[in-house]
Amino acid sequence: MSPLTAKGEKIKRAMIKQYGKEKGEEIFFKSEQSGKIKGVKKHG
Repeated sequence: MSPLTAKGEKIKRAMIKQYGKEKGEEIFFKSEQSGKIKGVKKHG
């Protein structure tokens, strides 16, 4: 798994706070994979 950018960490924390750890992480990664949120992973 690629490390997250500051933006990615912020969005992930917000989703975990709202939905709980497991569901929040699931929603975050599915959103990232589907292209709904961009710029959340560091490349390189």
